[in-house]
Amino acid sequence: MKKHILLIDDDQDELTLFVEALNKVNIPYKCTWAKDGEQALQQLTYLTPDIIFLDINLPGMSGFECLAAIKQRARLQVCPVILHSTNMTADCRDKGIKLGAAACLAKSDTPSELAGILEELIPDDLMTLL
Repeated sequence: MKKHILLIDDDQDELTLFVEALNKVNIPYKCTWAKDGEQALQQLTYLTPDIIFLDINLPGMSGFECLAAIKQRARLQVCPVILHSTNMTADCRDKGIKLGAAACLAKSDTPSELAGILEELIPDDLMTLL
């Protein structure tokens, strides 16, 4: 069964990179893309993804604000949200975890690098959920 992944990122190239990485780890998935927090929150009124990858640096609403809004929705409170950013600092990690992020990671440059991170980041029990 395909699992649903929502990628929230204003850079469409990240979607291409992300999809290539998912194909490398051989995860059956359906991937939905939102270009900003507002669009993601609109989509989340009718979508319930299995996992969300959320960029911190978005136009308008920041990734942190979007994460807080996601975690306010009862049906999404258990949905793992993974924050990612080009400049993932310790402060960003701390803030993300306090807001309910399941993990925080720096963006990768290649599909192979991201695939390796996804394999390490997502434990076997969560991989079975995906």
